[in-house]
Amino acid sequence: MGGVLAQAIETICTAAQANLRAIDILCYRGLAHEEYLLRACPAPDSSRGSALPIPSDPEIETTSASVQDSDTLTVRFGTWLADQLVDRVGVEIVTCDPTPLGRTQTLTTRLVTDAEAPIAVDRAGSQSHLATYLDGLLERSVPHVARTIIAPTGSGTYHVEQQVGQFSPQARTLQRRDLARHSKRDTAPSLAAQYDTDAITSPWELLTEDGWDPKTWASQSPCHPTLHRQPGAGTAASTLVDLCTQQLEYQRLLGTLGDPQPLTDQYDALEYSPTLEVEAASLTSMLGLVWGYETSAWDTQHDFDRRPPILEPLALLRAAPGTDETAGHHPRAPAGDESSSHLWTPAPATTADWPTPSLRAGELGPAAPAVTRRAIKRLREYGDSLSLAATLGVDTPWAIAERRPPDGDPSSLVVDDDGTVPPGELIAAASHGVETHAITVVTETQAAAERAAAILREPFVEAADSETVLYPRTARHWITSGHVAVVPREMPLQWTIDPDGTVRLYAADACLVSGTVWGDPLRPTVPFDDPSTPLRWVDPDSSPVVRTTDGVARDQYDTPAALAAEYRSIPLPAVPARRWWSPRATCLSLGPPGPSVVDPRRRFGRYEESLETALEEFVTTYTCQAETTLTASTIATACRRLLWPQSATVVSHAKLKRLVTELSRRITGPVSFDSALKKADTMTLTQRGWIYPDTTADRPAAPFADATAAGTPTASLAETLAIDPDYK
Repeated sequence: MGGVLAQAIETICTAAQANLRAIDILCYRGLAHEEYLLRACPAPDSSRGSALPIPSDPEIETTSASVQDSDTLTVRFGTWLADQLVDRVGVEIVTCDPTPLGRTQTLTTRLVTDAEAPIAVDRAGSQSHLATYLDGLLERSVPHVARTIIAPTGSGTYHVEQQVGQFSPQARTLQRRDLARHSKRDTAPSLAAQYDTDAITSPWELLTEDGWDPKTWASQSPCHPTLHRQPGAGTAASTLVDLCTQQLEYQRLLGTLGDPQPLTDQYDALEYSPTLEVEAASLTSMLGLVWGYETSAWDTQHDFDRRPPILEPLALLRAAPGTDETAGHHPRAPAGDESSSHLWTPAPATTADWPTPSLRAGELGPAAPAVTRRAIKRLREYGDSLSLAATLGVDTPWAIAERRPPDGDPSSLVVDDDGTVPPGELIAAASHGVETHAITVVTETQAAAERAAAILREPFVEAADSETVLYPRTARHWITSGHVAVVPREMPLQWTIDPDGTVRLYAADACLVSGTVWGDPLRPTVPFDDPSTPLRWVDPDSSPVVRTTDGVARDQYDTPAALAAEYRSIPLPAVPARRWWSPRATCLSLGPPGPSVVDPRRRFGRYEESLETALEEFVTTYTCQAETTLTASTIATACRRLLWPQSATVVSHAKLKRLVTELSRRITGPVSFDSALKKADTMTLTQRGWIYPDTTADRPAAPFADATAAGTPTASLAETLAIDPDYK
């Protein structure tokens, strides 16, 4: 059967009065066999339906709809194609809805060239190079989609655009860490390698040639490997990574890219063309029918929310002997929200069946169910499983599920549709949700995703000279021994943490409360009998009475509302389990163009800024004055973890240590040496330490857990007395 499709296409394109601008061919692994969808694109100057001569007396067998429901061009093209193909191939007119394939981009590749002359592609065997490549995917049971667009040039050659996408959990491609995993496991597509000619390559081959290599740091476990690039290349490497992870290529593969100009601009910047001009004889090497009737590869992808396109039949032009013509036709889902009316999902685990947390009227909480279901849908397209039960022990209502990727570590899932989840609750979800302290934030807009990334990049309000200001919580308040701590309603409050892990509550300039992240409970810092302290206590089991720290009644109120007009409860601080979440955070935007990831690490290591500037920003952001000192090597190692995955070049650890030493002279005065040899490893930054402790094995999962009790009358009173937290 080799060459039969190419011969048919060439015959049609060269027919008199063909008036065809292009022929679009979508090939994918269906439920029963390989499906080929062909669409004729009329020339711009031809009236639709006038192109192509039609064979005389075509035998058209109608199915559920009359052939008159199809436009004339489609009917003429289909009947002409059926006349060119052998009888074993059935031909049918259908409508195609690609949305069951999903909107989350997956592993794709395409042919590109920098050749200016027409390319001659030799054929080595009975199959085309594309068919050989797709057969390799079939042998590994990999669902796939291939798109080839063929356009006659008018001078005997053809313009060809060819893409292939893989659809399996292992082909997940949304972030740079995914690219590193594909490179490390050798799962990256090698379509261009099938053609074995220097004139044809692909973005994947260019990415490898540009010096990108996977790298995994033991100190970054459980993070995925990251890509780094060798020095000497320009911005082309970043463009290549964008091409492999952004939506444009995926939308082009599915035929949903409205304006191809942004994609064209990226290839222009690379000085490569995504369209090949090939000799006419080369079509047989680039097109080919793929057979195979084994078990559908889609059936092996359990819990993976992708399926073949929906086909609706219009007319059967020729039946294929022994073929079930309805095998590739899928019913549409019933009307409902976006996740069920536009995207087909397999029973019984449809996203509409997922419950969402219920909250009392007027209470802050997660996003609307439609947004939550759409987030679940996109993550399941990505290959993740989600568990709502896993969040029952998390002390924030915004952590709606636990996300578990097939080859990574779990994370807390927070849906922040419009950027309104309080910063303290984002930090709490990451700190107390899973052992890995990882978090996934799903938003509706890019701006909301960037906001979440900024909070997780710097999970604190600001760093002062010796203390760091923390965000307050909204879902947890200071409650101890059955009493709610309160202060006068208009009094400003501020929580801080120091390098030793001591947390303090300030009212104006006075410290009211202190405790540590190591498990020491919060305690008032003023004497019990000090009448000047604004700290008071309320017992919800008695009438609204405000008492001092030593239990003396001070003020009596007639109603709880009267009490709330004068006093406010004290929100607990959002104590971060980590100084930054950049390697462990995923901020996913579900905007109309499709899912995209905002990388929290982009602030550091931008290619247009100097390494010295990035290092100085890192030091001033994450260190402060302290009695203990950090070595230059320690700071360089931590900074490098943030810089390496996003930097334009490999960051030298030795260079970073030298820059840290030079920076210390400007920030803290003379450097000290612990060794007579004055080696760089022993240089220390005088009186610089981390702004607060990072996670250790001895650290409790939830600091101050003894100071609050959710779901009790005391907690209800605290929520009644709460006001919107004052944070930047």
